[in-house]
Amino acid sequence: MHPVNWARFGLLAALWGCSFAFIKVSLDAFAPLQLAFGRLLVGALVVGLILAVTKGSFPDRAVWGHIAVASVFGNVVPFTLFAVGEQHTTATIAGVIQGATPLVTLGLAAAAIRTEKPTARKVTGLVIGFVGLVVVVGPWRTDGFGSIGGQLACVGAAVSYAISFVYLRRFVSPYKIPALAVTAAQLTSAMVITGLITTFSIGWDLPGELTAGPLLSLLVLGGASTGIAFVLMNRLIADAGPTTASGVNYLVPVFSVIVGAAALGESVTWNVPVGGAVVIAALALAEGRLPLPASRRTAEPPAAAAPVPPVPDPAEPTRPTDQVDRADRTDRAQPSVAQEAC
Repeated sequence: MHPVNWARFGLLAALWGCSFAFIKVSLDAFAPLQLAFGRLLVGALVVGLILAVTKGSFPDRAVWGHIAVASVFGNVVPFTLFAVGEQHTTATIAGVIQGATPLVTLGLAAAAIRTEKPTARKVTGLVIGFVGLVVVVGPWRTDGFGSIGGQLACVGAAVSYAISFVYLRRFVSPYKIPALAVTAAQLTSAMVITGLITTFSIGWDLPGELTAGPLLSLLVLGGASTGIAFVLMNRLIADAGPTTASGVNYLVPVFSVIVGAAALGESVTWNVPVGGAVVIAALALAEGRLPLPASRRTAEPPAAAAPVPPVPDPAEPTRPTDQVDRADRTDRAQPSVAQEAC
């Protein structure tokens, strides 16, 4: 992966690493659907403003159907389900479940995209990364795992994210639309859909008191962790593929723990740096930056020298049939060379 994409990868993980805390605080005033709509509204406004400043434009109408489908699986469903899940389970468990997104994406991408076939390196790296993720969040340190309903809601959100990653790469990326335009259209579509669902289901009466804390959390959640973050994600999907892009979910809990320690004074135990190192090493392994321990290459015997063609007897003139054979072989060789050049 290009160094620029690695920078996007890290920034995206940092932005999403704060999202669980923002969701938790926002739920003091908003219902899950209202929270999903609010962050989509703010995110769409931020991305729309960036699109206008850069003089960009929305995608053509031909691709809006695919973008609407991607917005349902990438925004409407996971935003709502993670908010529901955090009402009934811990943020730690929600983070662990979201960490399974790359594994789900790997399986879906292998079935839907020919260029995303699983390799031993990717599978090994993603599995090790998930183990490192579990070490980081330390589920053994929690008081409980919450209800099964909350956990299943988070599972549904992770699967929905995976579907959106693959769908975007399969049906939207071939159009070569700028990531900013895709994100603006995706967030706008998701905002409209969520707004309609909220209006005709639960309405707009807030279940809690709207104070500064939930409101500011919603604004940051929408502007940074939704708007800017999804610009970065869509660019990663287009440049590096859905499996690699979804690997950012391994680093999200790492940043979440770091932010919690720095901003909220939460303690950092041994499992955080150890698990973080495992996660980073696993991502490097999946990206081909580290060798596979179990696949050490054995020394291959040197290739046998090509036999030297016999030198024709100068006294014997070359026969016309030999010239025809050589010309025929040359003609047959040209298409294969042209294919390799393409």
